[in-house]
Amino acid sequence: GGLLAIGAVGAPTVFRSGRSGAADVMTTIFTRFDRVAIALVLVALAAEAVGVVLRGGPLDRVRIARGALVVLFALGVAVQSGHLSPTIARMHREGVQRHVVAAGQEFDRVHNWSSRVGKLTVTLALAATIAFLLDRRGAAAALGSRSVDAANTSQ
Repeated sequence: GGLLAIGAVGAPTVFRSGRSGAADVMTTIFTRFDRVAIALVLVALAAEAVGVVLRGGPLDRVRIARGALVVLFALGVAVQSGHLSPTIARMHREGVQRHVVAAGQEFDRVHNWSSRVGKLTVTLALAATIAFLLDRRGAAAALGSRSVDAANTSQ
């Protein structure tokens, strides 16, 4: 959700202010956010791995789908923070301006890809979170029915 807030609210507001240094501010914000996104990906990947180990048993469709969503989320963050954001930051340091000559057109192309990947990554993270919540509800229901079955057989 943070990327959505930065991209949809923060960046347009900062750039519309017309203040010099707006691009420097946004470059710093996106660089910091990339670090946060990497940390979130590491937590999500670790949680998936721990969940597979602790729960054991066969992997059903929901668990496989959730794992795939987390991996795709991780790939999106890797592309964003490992290639797109650094490329934009480098071009900005070099003084490239959007829509100005060939370098500006390249900047615009990379920026548009960054926007697309960011939106896709947010969508994947949201979908993985929903799958996690649905799987927890299903797991809790399964555990509840197992405990009822165990109580009935012990009587």
